Order: sequence, then structure tokens, then C-alpha cells
Amino acid sequence: MQLLWFRRDLRLRDNQMVAAAVATGEPVLPFFIIDPWFYDHPEVGSLRIRFLFDSLRDLDRQLRNCGNRLWLFEDKSLDVLRQLAHVCHEADLHPHLRWLADVQFDYGRERDQTIWTEWQARGWPCTVGLNNYLKRRPHQRDEWFSGYYAHQRSPLHPLPQSLPPATLPQPLPQLAIEDLYTHYSDPGFPTSPWFTGGSRAGQQQLDDFLRDRFWGYHWRMSQPAQAQAGGTTFLSPHIMFGTLSIRQVYQQIKARAAELAYSEPAQRALKGVRDRLRWRDSAQQRLRDCPKIATDCLYDEFNAYYTATPLTNQQADWYNAWCEGRTGFPLVDASMRQLKRWGWMNFRMRAMCATFLTINCGISWQYGAQHYMHCLIDGDVAIDHWQWQAQAGITNPLAGIVRIYNPNKNLATKDPDLAFVQRWVPELRGQDLAAILSGRVPGYPAPMLDWSQTRRIYGGRVTALRRAVKARLEREQGEDYHWAVIAKTMAGKWQQRRRAAGQTRSTTTSR
Repeated sequence: MQLLWFRRDLRLRDNQMVAAAVATGEPVLPFFIIDPWFYDHPEVGSLRIRFLFDSLRDLDRQLRNCGNRLWLFEDKSLDVLRQLAHVCHEADLHPHLRWLADVQFDYGRERDQTIWTEWQARGWPCTVGLNNYLKRRPHQRDEWFSGYYAHQRSPLHPLPQSLPPATLPQPLPQLAIEDLYTHYSDPGFPTSPWFTGGSRAGQQQLDDFLRDRFWGYHWRMSQPAQAQAGGTTFLSPHIMFGTLSIRQVYQQIKARAAELAYSEPAQRALKGVRDRLRWRDSAQQRLRDCPKIATDCLYDEFNAYYTATPLTNQQADWYNAWCEGRTGFPLVDASMRQLKRWGWMNFRMRAMCATFLTINCGISWQYGAQHYMHCLIDGDVAIDHWQWQAQAGITNPLAGIVRIYNPNKNLATKDPDLAFVQRWVPELRGQDLAAILSGRVPGYPAPMLDWSQTRRIYGGRVTALRRAVKARLEREQGEDYHWAVIAKTMAGKWQQRRRAAGQTRSTTTSR
């Protein structure tokens, strides 16, 4: 018997463990565990849970098309797997347990190691495959790049035509798919207008993007109005939950690029998407190599400054206004309101709102990271927590500047016709750019802080800490220094590419 434990790999096509199970010809029991730890976690919100449940329902549909179904168990993952092991042991079965590796929280890593150890102790087969490219041993960056591209270009695992179902000699308590929507939901169980879970919805989104929405991706993704109108892929939740594999997406993008080999604008746009896919997988690798970044600052010097200690009254007021989109900075407020309603916002706005909270409000990145993760449908610790540290000025200490986004400058350059701001902040409708930037619009709050002053105060503290880290790394010349040099080099290359694409207009610290 083959036991297939689905987690963040909710698809049948290009699924390594599914293909391996089919090759054995044995009966297959596909299952997913509703682990209370995940649903009670403060970084998990209703919109993401709804997307997950839609994806599970679609996975069940795929399995039924193959003559099988998805088993849903509800309990702590360790307890469920131990119950499965007990039932199989009593029936003298030796099931082959398969799952795909994942890197997120300590809870998941420790759970997986425990299950592996217990299964091996029984002498039962247990295989951990790959959901995306991930090296398990120390590596050089060039080695990772070559391995990544070799993986992306390798043949996809085929969609199975049939999966013979397995049965358990003793029944275990299960949930029906529709029970999910009543057992784990906030009142009203909100849905995002743009994101529906499942492989079918993900494939439709990818096909739609590659049909005509990809044109200008490399610049449209930074414009909030353009991005929300379809200038980006909208695939991040599907990639996060594995309803599509990154390799599927990569190869379809390459195929589209081949069709348009004569078009330089098409090549630039489609390469921009492939670069983002690689960036996403490199974030997974970074978290695997340095798991502490999920909770702690990359460099210890920052831990005394950025801590999740209780906020002062002033900070609490600023934080609440930031979460609700009531800061008096229109582009920040529009972005935060979009985040709360859609469960998504484009990358540039995520970065801008993050620097505003950490650099201008002086609030620790952990607060912002938790709020983002709670709201985001595509919330991914490997990306979210690292990027929060990057926007807080912690990473890349060898670089000479800290990037600080100016919300009003960005309003003028990224949303000059106010299409985005006036969509999400109705109080500003009917006002022109000059009136909005004056900070005196009836019915809309005045800016809650002095952007330039707070930038000097808190930005100065972050700059001093960066100098201390840089001095230590240069003095020690250890492994951290080696990786910091690489990070600086890669950041420089990224900036060069952005300038070549016409995206970078200034090298000042204020953006």
C-alpha cells in the first residue's frame, strides 16, 4: 500500500510522490491532515484557509477522476500518522509513506523528522521527495543555480490516468470535504475576488496570463493599478499551495517565449516572470539553510532593536492605523485596504508599506510580518519574513544604502492618475494629486507622522546597526561575510537589470 501525504503539493500533475506511487502498481491512499496547529496559528487567516479548502476540493475532484478520493483526517499530524501506523501494524501491512519536503516553521521540520525516525524504526519504507528544487547539503551559489535550471528543464511527471484505491482494515475518523467550510471558518467566511484555489483555477490563470496579460510584466508589476488590473500573474497562491508546480509554470513560460522569439518586449517580460520563479525557490533554499530567519534577525546586532516586545501607546496607535489603512499616507492606506480585502498586493507596495512601518514608525518587523501573513493568501514564511527583514534594513549590510520608500513620491510616480488610490480610498475621490499630497482633504486623516523626521530618527538607528554588522563581518571574514559579499553582488546585478529595463530612476536612499 502507498500512503500519499499531501501538504503544500495539492496537485496530481508533476507530482513526484504521485508518479512514484503509480509506478509501483500498488493501491494508493491519498490523504491530507487538518492539523489544529496550522488553523490556530496567528499568521494564518480566513482568506488563505478558504483558498486551501478550495484546493483540497479540487484535488479530491482530480483523484475521483482517477478512481480514488482524498481522505481527510483531523488531528495533530503526529497522532494521525501514528494511528495509521497502528492500524497497518495490526493488519501486518508495511505501507510505503511518501511526502514532499517543505521548509516553513520549526513545527513542521520537527514533525517530519519524528515521523521519518519512527517509520524507519519499524523497518517500513518512507520516501521524502521534492516539491520544488531544494538542496539538502551545503552548496555554492553557482552550484545551486545550475541544479535549479537542470530541475526546471527536466520532464514533468505525467498526470496519472488511474490510481487504484486502498482501504484501511480499520476505519479512522474522517471529515467530508464540505465539512471544512463549516468547521474552520470565520463568520461569513470571506472570499477573495481574484483567487480561487485548485489546479484547474491555477491553470486557467496561467493560460490567461500567457495569452495576453504578460505584455509589459517587467514594469506593470510595480504599478499598483496595473498590477491589480492583470499586469502580474496572480499565481503566487497557486505556487504557495502547489496546485501548480513551479516547473509547470516555468516550462509553459519558456514555450510561450519560444513562440514569440522574434519579439524583444515579449522576451523581456517573460524572462522577468522566470526570474521571479527562481527568486521564489531561492527563498525556500535560504530558509532551509538558515531557519532562524523565520523568527529572529539575520544578524544578532539587530535583535536588541527589532524585538516583538509590547508596543508603546504611540506605536500601538500607529500600528493599528497602519493595519486599517488610516495613516494619512494615501498609497499606504490604499495598499493596506487592498491587502485586507483581496489577501494580496503587488510586491512594490508590500515593500513600501514594510519600510513605512519599520523605518518610519520604528516598529519591529515581526509585527508587520505577522499581519501580512495573516492577511495574505500567498503568505509564505520563506519570502515574507525574509523580505520584512530586508525592508527593515537588516539584510545586505555591506551595501552602502538602506532603501526607504517615500509614499508620496511613489504616489506621484506609481499611481499618477490616482486610479489605485481612489479605488481603495473613496474619501479621496474627486481630489487631484496636488490636493491629496497637501495632506488637507476633508474627511481623510492628516499624515499621522512626519515622514522625513522619522526617517532620520529610525533610519539613523538602523544605519548605525548596519555599520556595526559590516565592521564585524569584515573583521571576522567568516562564512557570514562570504554570503554577505554574494548578497551585495547579486543586489548590484539586480539593480543593473532594473536600470536596463527603465525601472530604476535614482540611487538615493529615498524611493
